[in-house]
Amino acid sequence: MLKKSLIPVVLILSLLLLLTACHKDPDPATLPGPSSTTESATGDPGSEGSTTKQPTTTASRTKATTTQPTTEPPIADHPFEPTGSGIYVTREGVIKSAEVTSFDNRKYPQVRYDETELKEFIDAEVKAFNEAKKKNAVTVEDLTVKGGEATLILNYADFDSFLEFQGADFGVKHLTLLSREDAVRKYNINNLVDTAGVKTDLLIALQDTDVQVLVITGKTLITLNGDICYMSSGMSLTGVNMVRCEDDVNYSYIVFR
Repeated sequence: MLKKSLIPVVLILSLLLLLTACHKDPDPATLPGPSSTTESATGDPGSEGSTTKQPTTTASRTKATTTQPTTEPPIADHPFEPTGSGIYVTREGVIKSAEVTSFDNRKYPQVRYDETELKEFIDAEVKAFNEAKKKNAVTVEDLTVKGGEATLILNYADFDSFLEFQGADFGVKHLTLLSREDAVRKYNINNLVDTAGVKTDLLIALQDTDVQVLVITGKTLITLNGDICYMSSGMSLTGVNMVRCEDDVNYSYIVFR
């Protein structure tokens, strides 16, 4: 009697176990790693009739999927050929200034000064500054008088020497050149536009590893030895490597390569 009563119970338990096995949730899908890829490609060497394949190595997979990188445009190197007063900055941090002023004594009833006196005056100013700094902080690159204009080009040992020698009269209050990483860490860069004046996100503006950022406060014409990619919205682009800044209160930014 006991055996007969147990048979239905056993059958019911067997059916429950079978249903549970059929409705078991599948394991979550995972991406194959290098080891699983190799095993599936190799097959089971112990199986009869199986064809053994050479395992796919990481190097061969990389070679098969690697495409040629997009060729970046060559980095330009523009010289400094000033037609007006302004500054020139290179990717290496070299800085020069140009002052272009009227030098026409014919406008006055008496001759006020000549080219020799102008050169002597500038040389004396540069010498006094270098002696005070105890180094060649400033050097005269060129002084020419032509067509009623005098053009003076000066070289500076660093940005601080430029700011100190020129003073507030030149119009530049702040100037520094930074890598894209340092620029993001030290400044709150915003309101960038491309060369067509279209507002651009900072991450897009700094995606090129070759770019550098010039930070400036002041009114001046800036010439760079590379091509300008992005700039602050208040700036005026006057050439592929020239931009005019008119903000002497806030920081302005130039992204160039």
